[in-house]
Amino acid sequence: MWRAIPIAVFAVLAAAAQPARAEPSFRRVTISNEVLSMEIPDDWREIEPLQLEELTMWAADATAGRLVEVYQSGFCPLEFEDDPYLPNILVQIRASGRVRYGSFLDLPPLADLQNDTRVSFPQGLPPLIMGIAIDRAAFDRSKYCIRLEHSLDLRLRGRVTVLTAAFLTERGFATLYFADRERRIDRGRELFDRIVDSVVVAPEFAYRPRTSDRWPGLPFFVAAAVILVVLIGYLAARRRRRS
Repeated sequence: MWRAIPIAVFAVLAAAAQPARAEPSFRRVTISNEVLSMEIPDDWREIEPLQLEELTMWAADATAGRLVEVYQSGFCPLEFEDDPYLPNILVQIRASGRVRYGSFLDLPPLADLQNDTRVSFPQGLPPLIMGIAIDRAAFDRSKYCIRLEHSLDLRLRGRVTVLTAAFLTERGFATLYFADRERRIDRGRELFDRIVDSVVVAPEFAYRPRTSDRWPGLPFFVAAAVILVVLIGYLAARRRRRS
């Protein structure tokens, strides 16, 4: 290890001698009639509404109508590195009813959440998915935001990580999903954190805590697992068809 130190020092000095790389610029966008706004990189574009509609239809077909997920907006880079559909961000506004934040104050161990995920697929994982795991679960009380991280092992496609930030609202959830290759996820986390920090929920939808909210309500994690499996399945199936 010690022999590597001079090389590391040289690398730092060489990098310092290079011109400073410009910080990426961002622009603010509004989602679903200004329910929320957030910042995204200038070199990302909005996914066409037709593609979002295809995603909804694919989810319904793939689950025989048991799962109909509607995404109000989505974004992806103008130019992809080596994957035509990764990374990407999808935004979902769910008016499924107000949820008490007490459900997330004392989160169960990851092992229990893993078991809940397995139970949510009683017939086994879809053929495209070889494995799924919850790597992180946290609740940000200051933002009333649930943060999840899932790892998926896709057949023939490799490992993908999905980052989730679900903001509680007075009507349900405003959720952001970020998906990318596992090998690039460190860079993706930095970008996603920047986007999550920029989210502003419109005052009429913003979560207003109540004293009774400390009591537990309905769980969220199983639904999130099902949604991300459908999402990744769609992306992989779409690419397979084009190939």
